[in-house]
Amino acid sequence: MTVTPPPPPPTTAPVLSTPDDHFFTLANAPTNAVSHRDLSDDDFRTMYEVDRTIAEVLAGDYRRVALQFPDESLGDSERVYSMVYQGINAVPATGTSTEEESKNTTSGCCGGKTSEDACCGRTATGKPASERKVFILADTSYSACCVDEIAAEHVSAEVLVHYGRSCLSPTTRLPVIYVFTSNNLSIPAAVEGFKSTYPSLDTKVLLVADVTYASHTLPLFAALKEAGYTNVFPTEIIHDPASLLPNRTLPVDCNSEEALRDWSLFHISEPLPSLLLILSSRVSQTHYFDPRTSSVKSTLSSPLLRRRYALLSHAKSAGIIGILVNTLNIKHYLPMISHLKSKIRAARRKSYLVVVGKVNVEKVANFSEVEVWVGVGCWEQGVVGGTEGRGWYRPVITPWELSIALGERGWDGGWIADFAEVLRIGESESHKRQQKEDEDEVDSDEDAPPEFDLRTGRYISTSRPLSKSTSTTTTTITTTSSALTAPSNRQKELIATGGVLSPAATYLREKRTWQGLGSDLALDQEQEAGGALVEEGRSGVARGYVVGKEGERH
Repeated sequence: MTVTPPPPPPTTAPVLSTPDDHFFTLANAPTNAVSHRDLSDDDFRTMYEVDRTIAEVLAGDYRRVALQFPDESLGDSERVYSMVYQGINAVPATGTSTEEESKNTTSGCCGGKTSEDACCGRTATGKPASERKVFILADTSYSACCVDEIAAEHVSAEVLVHYGRSCLSPTTRLPVIYVFTSNNLSIPAAVEGFKSTYPSLDTKVLLVADVTYASHTLPLFAALKEAGYTNVFPTEIIHDPASLLPNRTLPVDCNSEEALRDWSLFHISEPLPSLLLILSSRVSQTHYFDPRTSSVKSTLSSPLLRRRYALLSHAKSAGIIGILVNTLNIKHYLPMISHLKSKIRAARRKSYLVVVGKVNVEKVANFSEVEVWVGVGCWEQGVVGGTEGRGWYRPVITPWELSIALGERGWDGGWIADFAEVLRIGESESHKRQQKEDEDEVDSDEDAPPEFDLRTGRYISTSRPLSKSTSTTTTTITTTSSALTAPSNRQKELIATGGVLSPAATYLREKRTWQGLGSDLALDQEQEAGGALVEEGRSGVARGYVVGKEGERH
């Protein structure tokens, strides 16, 4: 008989773990990774604005500096780190002679301190009295466009330098130095594309560029002015996502949406879906220049608006709404969460708060009981899932869209992404709605009108899990434990956890096949008459387990 030898032990780690020799190289970098190793030191310093960064760090007297890079730029992080570190810890040239230095050291401009003591902020050897520290934030917890203040606080940073694209959302904890870097742009190709799009020289056009192309706005404007265009306005970057044109300046006469509709917009690089939704109701038309293909394309906001309206129809009949928080840095995110919870509760829906890092389909799909999600993140990442949002198990809408779905306002084609503006409008609408409810108070015993899903035409019986009839039933529930209890005499039982109605607990009991660790074992024990036999397992500490009575150590 031939005995097959056992397979040799694996020589490499499983695919789910990272090998020890796996370093960040271009071969292992993200697909959109960029590297500027071929640039000279001068060009590299100019691209990453190293001199301006050093000057601002020294001017603020920051001792601990955090550098945040997007994933595709991590290949340049070490080189930037070296330049910044050397610059903020460099010994300035004093221009004094050796005798003057010796005199200052012995007699002491600071009182005759020794060579080990600090004199004028530096030791006698010329080194800084305390070394300035620099840290690289290699992995951002949330979107790369957002400032990761949480990661910076882990190293007790006093200032954060953000590189690459930025949503410019207001922060609350740390001062931020923004370095947008600069991508290459062919000015002649952009001019030709502009001419083919706007043949009339007096057309009102707003010239807008993505932050990574913002350095080319004025050169492109000068070239267009030389070509004869008279009504082109070059926008500049400001830190105001709530402005009519987010984070950009506008002409003096454009102080309202009506005045802005007289202008067209020419964007350098493809705009994000959130920006397209904002521009759809504010400018007459939008075109963008693609630097990769040197071609001009028109943006069609109608399909995007129709898709978002379809998501609103789904959210109108949703009884369980998840609040998806993917930021802990943006200003007003905590008031926005409180605002959403109160609005959902007032609409007699159930809300669940889930905090995640970078949002993806797999994370959201774990909560199958949630019927629709409302995202709480930066204004640029508000449209989760790209232009169409396809592939997501449940739709993800924005706080502004949720207010429409809950009936606070009608759909007028406008779109607002800034949290401060949404909160301001929400408060004014709340006062109006409260006055109307006080005037038109309805008897609590009256049956609620039936609700139907506009997409399927079917009756929805769970669209109001916290309706008045439900609240009346649950007032008789008294429990001090965390066990799941069910009110009786209801066609659709709702489980209460700790005396509070929990549609998620209902879904767990009725629809989830896997209910946590040990649930499959409990099912097997119920099916078997005698249950499972208990065997003695390992004992001891991790350095040497004892197995059984024989005392073998492993």
